[in-house]
Amino acid sequence: MTTYSHPKPAGTPTWVDLVTPDAGAARKFYDAVFGWEYDVSGPEFGDYATARLGQRMTAGIAGNQPGAPAMPAAWGLYFATEAIEADVARAQELGARVLYPPMVIGEFGSMATCEDPTGAAFGFWQAGKHIGAQVTDEPGSMTWYELYSPDARKARDFYTALLGATADPMPGGLEYYVLKHGEKMLGGIMQIDPAWGNLHPQWVIYFSVANTEETVATIVKHGGKVLGPIDDSPYGRFAAVTDPSGATFKVIQPPAS
Repeated sequence: MTTYSHPKPAGTPTWVDLVTPDAGAARKFYDAVFGWEYDVSGPEFGDYATARLGQRMTAGIAGNQPGAPAMPAAWGLYFATEAIEADVARAQELGARVLYPPMVIGEFGSMATCEDPTGAAFGFWQAGKHIGAQVTDEPGSMTWYELYSPDARKARDFYTALLGATADPMPGGLEYYVLKHGEKMLGGIMQIDPAWGNLHPQWVIYFSVANTEETVATIVKHGGKVLGPIDDSPYGRFAAVTDPSGATFKVIQPPAS
């Protein structure tokens, strides 16, 4: 388990949230799966729900906003920034498209959403009162972040330049790069295989769990789906799943220490 009491360094993953057509149903689902409790804001902040493990913030859930285009349910990843206007401008220079320009969210901080040059959405978060996730790498919290891209090399070059990161190729048959700040791993970039079908470019969030089989059974019991077999890796036992609204995420049980 890793806990935080201050904003994370610029260029590192800091927050994840779900945008979904039925936020109330999503809150019930993720409570059943991860044991989340919620603080739900008022209508001035779109009834945004901040999920907690105990007293520590771990993720957000938001409904589609009135008047906004209908969007499929999806999890989003935000990178920490200390200069959101400059980082959004830098992203544009590197080939990104701005979906939502920087906006101040009360006293909590500032956010922006972009689309990288290979078509995947990502966000920036500049902390105010809201520092991002206060806990990671504990069952029910975010633990890894993986980009599925139709052009992994182009994505690698974009994110290394944007985040001030390096990228190490993963040995093996897959084209996979690990983004790093020094020795700290930030996330992975994987080349989409055409054999996977029409997979949209996207960041997929991994959540840590105590037992993958039990979590997958709970997901299915509460209306989610499993996208393939449960697999083993050097980093743990994992499965790709969707929630009842179709948002994709992964769960992983770390190896026994």
